[in-house]
Amino acid sequence: MQFTRAAPAMTVDLSTGTLDLFVDGDADLEAFCDVAARANPRRGFLIVSRVLGRHLPARPGAMRAAMDGLAARVGSDLPGPVVFLGMAETATALGQGCFAAWQARHPGADAVYLQSSRQRVAGAEVAARFEEGHSHATSHLVQIADPAIRARVAEARALVIVDDECSTGATFVAAATALLGAMPRLERIETCCITDWSDGSYLDAMPRPAAARAIVSGRMRWSAATAAPPAELAAGSNAPGAAPDAGMKSRTGLLHPERARRAAVAAAPGERVLVLGEGEHSYEALLVAEEIERQGGIAAVQCITRSPALIGGAMASKSTFRDSYDSGAPCFLYNMLAHAPDRVVIVTERPADQRAEAAAALADLGSSVPVDVVACLYAGGEGE
Repeated sequence: MQFTRAAPAMTVDLSTGTLDLFVDGDADLEAFCDVAARANPRRGFLIVSRVLGRHLPARPGAMRAAMDGLAARVGSDLPGPVVFLGMAETATALGQGCFAAWQARHPGADAVYLQSSRQRVAGAEVAARFEEGHSHATSHLVQIADPAIRARVAEARALVIVDDECSTGATFVAAATALLGAMPRLERIETCCITDWSDGSYLDAMPRPAAARAIVSGRMRWSAATAAPPAELAAGSNAPGAAPDAGMKSRTGLLHPERARRAAVAAAPGERVLVLGEGEHSYEALLVAEEIERQGGIAAVQCITRSPALIGGAMASKSTFRDSYDSGAPCFLYNMLAHAPDRVVIVTERPADQRAEAAAALADLGSSVPVDVVACLYAGGEGE
């Protein structure tokens, strides 16, 4: 493989191997991502975003800037209706935020937001299924509940797929190909991600003419370690869960960004608050963090996630949680004290034992900051 740069912008030695990242142009790579070792025999590295609000704490302003930056890169001449697809679980907040930013730039445009999911929604039609081969949880569902949204998807002429990172583009190809059955009139596809290391190598394999959009683009070189034993995925990592009846509607299609019905969250000026989403339920955590910052608090967003990683590199700590969706899949929270929080707020669509689990995780890390749980209900895709 040939590279245009003589030296990588970043080289990271992990227990699973060595990753070299080569960047096009003068993008500040360290402002957008770090790297960790993945506890997954299918792929030994994990690109860890600094602006996603998942593995590392991200300020709301940085998250919105990334969302708007991607929306600004989406082609302005896409034929409508346009379908945005946010990829579970990591890019569900990014996808909906990018959709919101694109709608703000194109008021009145005919557009629909869909989201892939690993939680089954009772009564919804499965419009597409596809696999993410390298993932810890390979199976994705795209579900639609509203017949009016189903009809608009069937008329769609453009598809925008949003993910946080692209290594090979194989998952983009799988998603686009799977959606063809639900979008017979599809003409154009665009992919959007914060960091893209594929060099566009997958675009010719897309089922329709496609373009790649990214904030940071380049190439990668991975050298797997030969001495380290291969990681093993925990049993149940790919098990599906069940979405709650009053859960977020982004899993089954939106015409506008959604907002939960929930209690207001108060914050004192200068109070440092870590706001946690859960798995696919992450966009509302951003809204809570923005609410805190409007009161003068200092908020950061992270998520409890299925993504299995190893301590080292970007991961300073690892806490274990039960999956709130009853799938049995192991869930984790990384770098829980990186924001130095005075309080932790967990934003959930399915309240269970989150407070006790978070308190135990904090105690293991030597902290006793208080934990609040905010329960969220959704009646439909209400605009912001």
